[in-house]
Amino acid sequence: MLLGLATSLSLATSINVNAGWQVQWIDTFNGDGVNWNDWNAQTDANFNNEVQCYTDDDSTADKNFDVSNGTLKIIARKQQVNCAGLNNASRSWTSGRLNSKDKHEFLYGRIEARIRFHNLAGGTWPAFWMLENRIAESPRKFDDDFSHWPNSGAGEIDVWEWFSNSPTTYITNFFNAGGANCGHEVRYNYPNGGNDVLSWHDYAIEWDQNNIAFYVDDTLVTSHNVSNCAQYNEPMFVLLNVAMGGNLGGAIDANLTQATMEVDYLAHCNSTDQNNAIRCNEQTPTVFVDDDNDGIANANDHCPNTTMGDVIDSDGCSIIIDNSAPEVSLLVSQNSSEVESSQVNTIDISGGDVIITALGSDANPNDQLSYSWIMSSAIPSPTIASHLVSFSPDSMEVGSSHRIEVTISDNATPALTDKTAFTFTVIDSLAAGDSTANDDAQSDDSNSNNTNNTGDLTSDNDRTSVKEDNGGTSVWLLLLLIIAARLRYR
Repeated sequence: MLLGLATSLSLATSINVNAGWQVQWIDTFNGDGVNWNDWNAQTDANFNNEVQCYTDDDSTADKNFDVSNGTLKIIARKQQVNCAGLNNASRSWTSGRLNSKDKHEFLYGRIEARIRFHNLAGGTWPAFWMLENRIAESPRKFDDDFSHWPNSGAGEIDVWEWFSNSPTTYITNFFNAGGANCGHEVRYNYPNGGNDVLSWHDYAIEWDQNNIAFYVDDTLVTSHNVSNCAQYNEPMFVLLNVAMGGNLGGAIDANLTQATMEVDYLAHCNSTDQNNAIRCNEQTPTVFVDDDNDGIANANDHCPNTTMGDVIDSDGCSIIIDNSAPEVSLLVSQNSSEVESSQVNTIDISGGDVIITALGSDANPNDQLSYSWIMSSAIPSPTIASHLVSFSPDSMEVGSSHRIEVTISDNATPALTDKTAFTFTVIDSLAAGDSTANDDAQSDDSNSNNTNNTGDLTSDNDRTSVKEDNGGTSVWLLLLLIIAARLRYR
């Protein structure tokens, strides 16, 4: 429960009446809803035969908490409900009850709130009060919060408690197990009677280990010596609520349908000798104390226990970021010209220096990226500078193949990685040019020889054709001689 402690035990020194104040924590209600990082809605509270059902509603048309125009309104409404916080028990009113238990708890200093109430009709019971933090009431962490009211660890101080059925006064009071050494009830008479409650007033206590004093505006109401009290020497939290009816609220005006307690701010201040401020409000200097070292002062830190290294917002609360992996690609250039991207590339032994650039990216803007390179010893004297590798290929073996791989890692928890590689073959464009010229010369000689051979072949064919023609003529002459001889001797 001490996790929410907004002051340290080193403050256990007597408050010098000439000292000033510095704000340790303040809620000015400048948002559009209750800041649940600062407050708990105590929906299971059920005391004194009161008739209300406490809710956490700050958004519906019948809401019981309205934060608007820089103030908090706790609104009690006449409406029949089955109360969720009380096992669906039937209740005729709804209302709101906030406490700062386990979120903002204070040991000594000045605790101050600016409050007005909107109604004088009977039956209402608004209050600004405090409880010791080991009380067995919600929220419970079961971290030694087992004490029962009003025993040690569960004592009460009422800073401002007003009953509309006794409208001309308000109550300051103590409830504890320490008897006369631990304070007693004192009532303050409003100068203008009950109507004064309709106007803004600043209600406060100043508390150290020896004395507890109550103030309204700049007027000291009463002061109690508690130096011999066994209680009120451990952290306390604050409460704001509007109760209806019951043993203490009394009969509710039949015509009343809504009652509102309005709060401009609530603040806790520590004593200081650095100024002479007498109040604890929005104008009081703020000390920069940052208990969780997140760069947000305790006075403005709505999440006072963020983990070191978390990404936080302007309220000091951790921003949940998906831990996405980084991505990496490679840009390869030789002699300032980009090498075409493909599965297998070529690097020219005569083409000048090669530069490989790893292009890393990460969706998490606060991640820090690191690069590691893997390459064979055949890469001559590479220069590695984080995301860059450069080398000169002029001494590499033509026709050899190589692979250069890069892995990118972020610093998230767990760390995530991505990798890619560049595979290439070494060529020599100058040697390739000489080979092409020789091939062209050999092609010309071959064509010339083919032309001569073709001519010789044509002559041979012509001679063969003549021989074939001469043979055919001789056959015909022989046949004609045989026919002529037969005709002669017939």
